[in-house]
Amino acid sequence: MRFSTAIRGYDRDEVDGYIKRVNEVLAELQITKTPETAVQRALEQVDREKESVIEEARGAAEEITARSRSRADDRIQEATEEAEGVRDAAARKAQELYETAEREAREMRERAEQRVCELEAQVEAMIEKRASVIRELRDLADDLDEAVVADARDRDPSPVPTLADGTG
Repeated sequence: MRFSTAIRGYDRDEVDGYIKRVNEVLAELQITKTPETAVQRALEQVDREKESVIEEARGAAEEITARSRSRADDRIQEATEEAEGVRDAAARKAQELYETAEREAREMRERAEQRVCELEAQVEAMIEKRASVIRELRDLADDLDEAVVADARDRDPSPVPTLADGTG
């Protein structure tokens, strides 16, 4: 066996590896001297390999679980972000609807107040017209009373009671 040279002699890792392999071969040779020890050695080797496979399977399972959790976390994050987007859109839409309803209510109130003012003006005009008609009717009644009295005087010179003096 040839070893690589290093700054202070041979490469220590290579030498250590070689010594380890030589010791393993010697141990195998000593163990395999009898069939029972060879079987025992083989069983031990199988156990070590089984444990190694189990450990690799555990590692793979942990890795798969970690990846699955990571993907699940990513999907949860995406769903959360999507839900927040929907919630924000719904909040904006609700705010728009609220503002529209508020504006429409304000406009309806203004129209109603304007209509009330118009109706009040019409009522005031009707009251004034009624008062005017009543004055005209009183004047007409007075004129009629005077005409009846004058006509009665023209026909009969004796005093005729009038509505104005309360005797007639």
